[in-house]
Amino acid sequence: MATGATPPPTPPPPAATASLLKSAILSVFNQRDPALRLSYINQIFIPYPISYSHSSTFQGREALSAHVSDLHSRFPPHWSFSTDGVVKTSLDRGMMRWRFGPRTNDEKGIVFGTHVITVQDGRIAQLWVIVEK
Repeated sequence: MATGATPPPTPPPPAATASLLKSAILSVFNQRDPALRLSYINQIFIPYPISYSHSSTFQGREALSAHVSDLHSRFPPHWSFSTDGVVKTSLDRGMMRWRFGPRTNDEKGIVFGTHVITVQDGRIAQLWVIVEK
């Protein structure tokens, strides 16, 4: 490292990244109450996070919450998110697969995807939502 250069930030522990991912999927994306969802978002996202979905880019906590509200408005109320529980991390990034659909597996229309995050100062700074099906 050159003299006077700032060292790179220390990456978060993998367990912290895993906790943020699980909270983003299970607490934020599963939450249908906008006020409660925004409370969760405020806890785990930086003030102006950037979120990328398959069709749009959102900046800010309120925009993320509005996106999740729109998502829930298009699907039956008994649909929810679950995860496969496997988190993969690398430095300040993490990823986890999810499932969105009925609580039972006997209905069609299940959606699968992956959340990828970048962590900054212990919170989510960027979120990519990758829809697989």
